[in-house]
Amino acid sequence: MLYFLYGRFMDDISFLRIFRYISIRALLSLFISFFAVYLLGKPFILYLKNKNVGEEIRKLGPKTHFDKKGTPTMGGVLIIAAIIFTNLITGNLRNKFILILLFITILFAGIGFLDDYLKLTGKNKDGLSPKKKIIGQVLISILVWGFIYRFPLLEGTMNFSVVNPFLKESYLYIGGIAYLIFIIFVLTGVSNAVNITDGLDGLAMFPVMVVAFVLGVVAYMTGHVEWSQYLNLFYIKESGEILVFISSIIGAGLGFLWYNFYPAQIFMGDTGSLALGGILGTVAILLKQELLLPIIGAVFVLETVSVIIQVGSYKAKKKRVFKMAPIHHHFELSGLPETKVTIRFWIVSLLCGIVGFVILKVR
Repeated sequence: MLYFLYGRFMDDISFLRIFRYISIRALLSLFISFFAVYLLGKPFILYLKNKNVGEEIRKLGPKTHFDKKGTPTMGGVLIIAAIIFTNLITGNLRNKFILILLFITILFAGIGFLDDYLKLTGKNKDGLSPKKKIIGQVLISILVWGFIYRFPLLEGTMNFSVVNPFLKESYLYIGGIAYLIFIIFVLTGVSNAVNITDGLDGLAMFPVMVVAFVLGVVAYMTGHVEWSQYLNLFYIKESGEILVFISSIIGAGLGFLWYNFYPAQIFMGDTGSLALGGILGTVAILLKQELLLPIIGAVFVLETVSVIIQVGSYKAKKKRVFKMAPIHHHFELSGLPETKVTIRFWIVSLLCGIVGFVILKVR
């Protein structure tokens, strides 16, 4: 909306010209989404409590989590609503990247919402089946691939290539079908990884914001001719606008952490975790930074790998490698307080984000 006002009335109201700058709208995006979540947080929590929309705790989980039973969930609805609302105000709605990200956000959130709804209404205590979740994620992946096919990010064979983040001008062409499979792997992997990580108060949100911040900076640089050349990034026209979208995620995340950090007053549920993971994966694909994502999001990789190892070991040898998976529960059962586990994972996430910046600078 602000960008539309700039384009429509810039000759009459000179002040509106500031809204043509991505940096200004990105800052506004951060603050609007933060205050949207912060101000609506308390009434939203009260509403969920009145509706008895509370979290069910696994009997096999750590005993310290039993006190969390009944804590309002589906906070992801608030996060996603704030992100969409903010981008309708600050985003350039003529920009193809903003439009596809809004659409992808709604679709991933829809899968998560359906899963949460089935659990909370008692229609299916296990929620949406893993098979149906995967089918939904695959269909979204096909949509992202179709977007890239219709609106090529780069010229020629580079469009369906995987970029090496460690070496400048290094990429591997894998072809359209293989790239579709690669996109499916990235989007299903990241969305489910964030979902797996969301097991302690505030644990998942901070790494999401760190990854979002790094990708936001990369988006701004990638969409700028001079900066992309300086950092040896492949220039992608109009991709700088993604920073505005990313800023809304960071702002909404900060607002949500206000209520989600220990002791959590609300959980995001699958509505939030699946959507946020899906957004990060989509942004990484649109920026051709798919291989940078597991580096800056190493916490998500660690959590997912710990589950794979635990399940694989038990099926093969009937033995567990960890006291409980995901690995954050292992550390809890080893005697670490929940807050200490969370903060240490935050520190690791921050360090991984810094490593990501170093890779971009020194390659």
